Amino acid sequence: MSESDVVFKKLGGEKRFGKDKVEIKEDYVRFLNKTGGVVQINIKAPREELIDAYEFFSKINDMESLGMDIANSGDRWNHYFRGVTDLTEDESGSGYKFQVTLQIRDAAPQSHVR
Repeated sequence: MSESDVVFKKLGGEKRFGKDKVEIKEDYVRFLNKTGGVVQINIKAPREELIDAYEFFSKINDMESLGMDIANSGDRWNHYFRGVTDLTEDESGSGYKFQVTLQIRDAAPQSHVR
């Protein structure tokens, strides 16, 4: 693993149907924290660089535990997988993209104050 890679790891689920981890170059990954403990991960790269990553996320079950290791900082296991968008061509034509949504396990529930 390169010091500038992001590694995503499956904790459970059906590992026999695919890999239990995928490595993505950090330059291709952007994190966006949303309210309520939701993390949106935008991944954009040349198509050939995304195929393994997209297949990995497509085979994860909703609410399955997912770990991350960003730049060899150590595994963090405090996320649930919530979904993945379709793999689409970037509007600029410079590659392909998809988004992954995670829920932080320890996030306080969003209050519905009126």
